[in-house]
Amino acid sequence: MNEYERYGDYTQQRTDNAGSSGAGRAVVFLLIGIGIGAATAVLLTPVSGAECRENIRKGYRNALDGISQQTRSLRDRGSNLLGFVRRKVANG
Repeated sequence: MNEYERYGDYTQQRTDNAGSSGAGRAVVFLLIGIGIGAATAVLLTPVSGAECRENIRKGYRNALDGISQQTRSLRDRGSNLLGFVRRKVANG
C-alpha cells in the first residue's frame, strides 16, 4: 500500500481559514450583541420617551467630545514626536 492509498484523496477536502475568519466573526457577533443589549435597555427603561432621547443625546455628545479630545491629544503627541525626530536627525 502506497502513501496515496493509505491517506486517500485530498483533492476533495475543504480548505478553511478558520483563524482569520474566527476573529472577524467574533467581532460581528459582539457588535450584534451590543446592539441587541442597547435596544433592550432603551425599550425596557423606566423613563419617558423624551427623557430617554435626551439621555441618548447627552451620551452621544459626550462620546463625540471624548473622541475629539483624544484626537487632539494624539495629534499633539504625534507632532511632538515628529519634532523630536527632526531635531535628532538635524543634530545627527
